[in-house]
Parts: sequence; C-alpha cells; structure tokens
Amino acid sequence: MQSVGGGKISDEIREIEMRVSGCKACRNIDRGGHVTTRRSVLIHSTAAALALTLPRGAFAQAFPTKPIKIIVPFPPGGPADTAVRIAQGGMEKSLGQPVIVENVAGAAGGLGAQRVKQSEPDGYTLLQAASPHTTNAAVKPQGNVDLIRDFVSIGQTGNSVYTLCASKELGLATLGDIIARAKAKPGELKIGSVGIGSAHHLIAEMLKSAAGIEFTHVPYRGEAPAIPDLIAGRIDLMFLTTAKPLIDEGRVVGLGHTGDGRWFQLPQLKPLTALGLKDFVVPGWNGIMAPKATPPAVVAKLSDALTSALHSDAAIKAFNAMGFIPGAGTPGPMSKQIEEDMRIFTTVIRERNLKFDS
Repeated sequence: MQSVGGGKISDEIREIEMRVSGCKACRNIDRGGHVTTRRSVLIHSTAAALALTLPRGAFAQAFPTKPIKIIVPFPPGGPADTAVRIAQGGMEKSLGQPVIVENVAGAAGGLGAQRVKQSEPDGYTLLQAASPHTTNAAVKPQGNVDLIRDFVSIGQTGNSVYTLCASKELGLATLGDIIARAKAKPGELKIGSVGIGSAHHLIAEMLKSAAGIEFTHVPYRGEAPAIPDLIAGRIDLMFLTTAKPLIDEGRVVGLGHTGDGRWFQLPQLKPLTALGLKDFVVPGWNGIMAPKATPPAVVAKLSDALTSALHSDAAIKAFNAMGFIPGAGTPGPMSKQIEEDMRIFTTVIRERNLKFDS
C-alpha cells in the first residue's frame, strides 16, 4: 500500500470523513438526497423521459444521466453503511453524477433489499448488501429476498473477519485449552451471538462441528450488549467483528479468526484453519448489487467506478481505520463469495439439524 500524504490525498480523506460522519454542507439536499431546485427537478425529469425513448444499448451507453441511489438496509454508522460512504465520493467523480446513500433499516436487512428488488433494473437504485443477507437466506430459504435469484453483483466494497474471543475470567488462553475444557465438560461453556440464526450463531455452530464439542448458545441483540457480559465472564466465548480494541486493551483473549491468512489488524493471531479447524474460512463482507435484469453494460460502468473509488490511498486508509480491507469492486469475487456463504451456512444448518421459527 502506498503511503498517504500530500494535499490532494488529505483533501480526499477529509471528504470521506465528512461523508461518513454526515456532512453539514449537504443540508440543501432533501430527505431523498436530491437538490430541491426547480432547475434540478426539470433536468432529472427530462433525463428520465429521454432514457425511456432510448434503445436498451443506447441507454446503457448514456448511463448515468441522473443521480444514483444506494440503499443501505442497515442503520447508519455500521460497517456496511461506513464502507459505501467511503466509496461514495470516488464513484461520483468517475460517474459524473451524485451518488446518494439512503439507510432503510429493518427485517435484518430485508426491508431495504426488498425495495431495491422491486425497483427498475436501470442502475439508478442499488443495494449495499452484506453477509447477513446470505445468513438470512440460509435460515429462511422461502424468504422474499435471495441475493442470487434477485440481484446481480457490482462488487464488494469491504472485507473483514470474525475473531473468536474468550473472557479473561475463564482463565484459558488458547483454542486448544477451550476445546479440551469443552470436551471434558460438554455444554458448560457459554458462547454468545448477535441473535438466533445470525452469522455469529452459525459460525459458533460450525466451531462445535469442526472441533467435536458442545457449547450453550446465548443470543443477544447485537455485539454491543454482549461485550460487557463477555468481559465480566457471564459468557465465555464469542465471535466478534469489533475485537481489536478489546484485545489490544487486554479486556478479552483473542484465540483466532475466520480469515484465510494473517489479518493485518491482529497479526499476532492465527487463522482458525491454521489451528486445526479444517476449511474454517468465513469472511465478513459487504458490497453493491443491482436488480437482476440490470443491463451488463451498466453493471460494468458501476463496477469500474467502484473499483476506482475503493483503491485510492484515502479510501484504503479509511477502510483500514474501520478494521476492513477494500473489496475487489468487481462482480466475480462477490458472486463467488455469496455462493460460498450459502454453501457454508446451509451445510451447517443441515448438519447441525438447526430449526428456526418462521
């Protein structure tokens, strides 16, 4: 990675920080993200009417002629929201049109995904998808949203890992110690998650299968309420996406992570695959998708813009600060990851005979 320095890079970093934190300069934009002048309304209406008269190929060639909206189906400030805001400015520069980010949270990411699924497949309404969407699809295969069936990949925005952490109160420092205790006293150790059927829960079930052990599952409504209990020893273990500060401060013990190699933020920890858990690679990820029938030429333009936005020095610095690395920004790796997630999570649900309320 190139060093970050110079006025231009500093300006880019400041722009990214403003987008992530909520820029006051945007107050002349309405709640939908559009500039509310008569001139802009006329321009956008004319562009939309023109697009309807163009042949499909010509439409793709002219794209974009108006602002693009990216729906984030999670609350503001989370990893998926932050990642797409890091890419937002760079995409605007490449595409020559505003890129508006709108949070539509609800139904574990399903509400916003459903809105994008039902939108026109013209590249102007996009979804910032994330790994919880594949978990939801595996848990509820008859659900209303299926990333493979309903969307086409633009590209991953960011990638991370889940880190297995233990309470210091437990007095065990290695994965081997944990496995030995769990085998000696099945079900005694308690492992937290962010909810029944969540990625944290399913990865914990994978750990049980891979190591031939049993834990007692304790679901929470997110990592935030679970962490104090982990620190205090009221639960013994948990996979966390926010582990670094807790490990650095000595508040929990890091045991390993779900990446496929050394993780730059926690280089002292080995991947769980290197600790004897075969094929235990489960990345956390997020990325942009479009409705299924979006023209390939439009997908390609969006992907090119995303790739360029993700790999500026300013964007890399911002991703590293949040504990992520930039995604590839291209459709292939993202589609492959979605398919792999579905394989992993449907397998663990079947093998563990897990049942979930409809």
